Amino acid sequence: MPSSTATPSSRPPEIEEILTTLSRYNPEATPVLQDYVATQCSTESYDIMANLALLKLYQFNPQLMREETVLNILAKSLTVFPEPDFTLCLHLLPPALLSSYPSTTTASSIIPSAPAANSDDTLTNSVHRLTYLNSLLEMAAFPNFWSTLSSDADEEYAELVADVSGFEDAIRGGIARAITLSMRSIKIDTALGLLNFPNKEALAQWSVSKLPGWSFVGDALVQKTEEEDSIAPSAAGTASSGKVKFEQMSRVIKRVYENQLIH
Repeated sequence: MPSSTATPSSRPPEIEEILTTLSRYNPEATPVLQDYVATQCSTESYDIMANLALLKLYQFNPQLMREETVLNILAKSLTVFPEPDFTLCLHLLPPALLSSYPSTTTASSIIPSAPAANSDDTLTNSVHRLTYLNSLLEMAAFPNFWSTLSSDADEEYAELVADVSGFEDAIRGGIARAITLSMRSIKIDTALGLLNFPNKEALAQWSVSKLPGWSFVGDALVQKTEEEDSIAPSAAGTASSGKVKFEQMSRVIKRVYENQLIH
């Protein structure tokens, strides 16, 4: 599933009209959708369904394809990691663009090398670079992702995402979601490398809004659990309200059901 099949609140009426009528198959809708991609890049909005519709139009009308727009769609789709939007977009591109890309597997623990450039086709080179960045994200090779993006040896990586406003912060948000789902605590030095911050102060400032429920404890960032949140008032001597959270009740019901199955 793409990141969102619901209508974004920022979707203009003319785009909604295209996507909900036969206009989505009309080549004349191409310039409107192309301008909408540029708007998404500059405003940090995102509309995967509109972007997929444009790539589909490019499939039917390859003479209308704008390379810059294709690359911006791919770069923009990286910002919703860990959603699979990049792969969805990739599958709508001409097969020749990926035919020479080295196969990789996210199940491998070996970080693949960056794809070699083929100077005969700049679009292919650029798609390969963005695909490599996506592979690093999927493998959770986050330090490698950041070092590749800022590589002095190949500045093309940074140039490919330069049009996408807030790109780095959006990637940090995706990594933060992955950390939240998989860890209770993380060393500050490790977090700096994963999120690409130069120092603890920068990380602390960002984490206030992006890592709610996390706090600095010694040399680590620690996530407070729901159980800790629910018992905190009692532990502090505050009278309990007597209310039970829905999440707590659902866990109780689940345990009762499981016990019935066992016995």
